[in-house]
Amino acid sequence: MGRSAWDTERRTTVWVDDGVEGLPPGMAGGRYRCRACGERLILKGARPSAKVQPHFAHRSNDGCSRPEQEALLDAADEVVIQLREQIRALPGVTHCVTASPGEDPEHPSGLPPAVLAQCGTTTVVIEAPSALPGPEAIRRRIRAVRDEHAGAAHVWFLKRDLAQFQQLAPHPVWLRGQKALHEQVAPNERQKAINEAGGHVYWLDGKAVLVPYGIRRFQHPVQPGQDWTNWKWRSDPRDDWRISKPRPAPDADTWGLVPVAFVSLTRTRGAFRPADAYQVMGDLYAAQERRITWRNEHAREVYAARATPPAEPEAEVEPQQPVAASDGEAAELRTPPEPEPEPESLPATGAAEHPAGATPPAGTGTSAGIVPPPRPAGPPPPVPAPSAPVPAPRLWQRLVRLARRR
Repeated sequence: MGRSAWDTERRTTVWVDDGVEGLPPGMAGGRYRCRACGERLILKGARPSAKVQPHFAHRSNDGCSRPEQEALLDAADEVVIQLREQIRALPGVTHCVTASPGEDPEHPSGLPPAVLAQCGTTTVVIEAPSALPGPEAIRRRIRAVRDEHAGAAHVWFLKRDLAQFQQLAPHPVWLRGQKALHEQVAPNERQKAINEAGGHVYWLDGKAVLVPYGIRRFQHPVQPGQDWTNWKWRSDPRDDWRISKPRPAPDADTWGLVPVAFVSLTRTRGAFRPADAYQVMGDLYAAQERRITWRNEHAREVYAARATPPAEPEAEVEPQQPVAASDGEAAELRTPPEPEPEPESLPATGAAEHPAGATPPAGTGTSAGIVPPPRPAGPPPPVPAPSAPVPAPRLWQRLVRLARRR
C-alpha cells in the first residue's frame, strides 16, 4: 500500500495524506504511476462509501517490486509535508504548495517534491531531500526551476547526518568583541554543484538553520619592510583566512556554518532570506579586515625594531676632586652669608617731590619771607642707622650690681 503516486496529468506528486478530493478513483486511465518502480497504480478508498483508507495499490497482489525504495520515498515525502506545514505557519508567507519542477516519471531523479512558497513578491523553491541524487539530477532540477519559476530563490535544506554533514574541527572566529566557535564542514561534490549553480545550501537542525560561508586559507606575502619571524606565537602569523559571502566561493577550502532560528528566515517582509546570518557574515568580514591590517602593521613594527641600531651608552663623567681651601675661605664657606637688608623707605620731602630749579608753591611747608638754605652740591652723607635701644636693667640685675659694689 503506497501513500503517494506520480500524477501524470498534473505532473506532480500527490499524497493521500493531503486528501483525495477531486481525484478520480480507480485506474483513471493510467493516470497514477508508482514513483519507485514506474508501474501504473490504482487509487482505492477515494469513494465516500469506501470501507478502507485512501491509498495507492499496484495491480498485482505482490505490491511494488522495489519496496525498500518505495518506503524511502514515503519517508522523504513525510519530511517535505512537515516542512511545508512549518513554512505555511511562518509570518509573511501568503501561498505555499508542493511541486516537482522538471520531474520525468520515465527517468525519476529520486528527489521528493519541492515546496513553493510565496513571501510577498518573492518566490522561493525549497528542497528537502533525505539524500542528494547525482550532480546531473541536481542540475536538471535547478534548470527546471529557472525555466518554470524565473527569479525564484532555490534553497536546499539538507539533513544533518554523516552523509551530508562531513563535520570538521570547529572554526574559531572573533565576533563582536568575543571569541566564538563555528561548525565547519567539507562540502562534497553534490553540495558544490548546488552552490555553483546559484542555489543556496542550508542544513536544517530542528528549529535552527545552519547557513554556510566560505573559508579560504592563505599566507600573508612578505612585503618589503616587514618581519614575520620574530613573533612570540605558537603558530605562523602568516597563516590566515578570508571569508566569502553570502554563499561560499567556488575556491573555498571549507565552509563555516552560522546558526540562526528557522523563524528568522521571513523576518524581513517580502523576502525569504537568512538576514541574521548575513549580518554575522558582515561582522566576520569587518573583523577580518581589521585582523589583516593589524598583522601587516605589526610585521612592519617588528622590522623597524630590528633595523634600528641600539643607542650607545653615554660616557661616564668622573667626579671632580675638591680643592683644599684656605682657613679664611673655609670659614666663609662654613658661615652662611647674611641676607642683604632691604632698602629703608625714606619719608617723602618737598624737595624730593619737585624738580631742581622749580619754585615750590606757597603753603607747602615754608613760611612767607623765609629764604630756604641753598641746596648742597653733593649728596648728603649717609645717616648712621640708629642704634638699637638698650633695655633698662631689671630689678634682679640692679641688686646684683649693688651687691658687688659692697
